[in-house]
Amino acid sequence: MIYINGNFKKRCVFFGVDKKALIVVMLLLMPAFSGCVYLEKLIQILTPPPEYRWVKVINVEDTFGWLDMVNKEIAKTADYPIFVKNGTKYLHIYIHVEFSNPINPDLESLSQGHLNLTIIKPSEENITKSYCTTAKSKAYDDYFYFNEPQPGEWKVIIKVSGYGKYRIVASIYQPI
Repeated sequence: MIYINGNFKKRCVFFGVDKKALIVVMLLLMPAFSGCVYLEKLIQILTPPPEYRWVKVINVEDTFGWLDMVNKEIAKTADYPIFVKNGTKYLHIYIHVEFSNPINPDLESLSQGHLNLTIIKPSEENITKSYCTTAKSKAYDDYFYFNEPQPGEWKVIIKVSGYGKYRIVASIYQPI
C-alpha cells in the first residue's frame, strides 16, 4: 500500500506496474518457465474454436440405358472423387438407383438391372455393395455415415447395368 495525498492506494510496487498488467505478463511468461504443455493450453484458450458448415461435394443424377442393358461388362461406370480436409467431422453419402422397364415402365416385374458400388477410402478397407433386381425391389437406396473421416481423397465408384437412373449425394461437415 502506498500513501498518496492522504489516501491509501493499492498499487503493486514491482517496478511501478499495475496489478492487471503484471498478471498478464506473468500469464504469458509462465508457460516459458514451466514447459510447453501450458503454452499449448494457453494457445488453445486464446484461439477461437473453428467454425463448421455442411458442403455438398457430390450432387449428381444420371441415367443408364439400352447399351448398358445388353451387356453387364460394358455397363455404365462412373467415379466421383471427394476431397476430405483435416478436421472434417462427418461425411454422409446417399445412393439411390431406380431400375425400370425400357418398353413399358408400368410393368415393374420386367425391371432388371445390376449395381456394383464401391467407396474407396484413403488408407482403410474399401466398402463394396452389390445389388440385383431379380426377385427384389426395382429401387435401391443406401446411406453411408462416417464420423471423423480420414483426410484425403475418397472416391465413389458406381457401375450399373440395365435401364433406369441413379442419384448420388455426398455432404461433408468441414471447418471453414
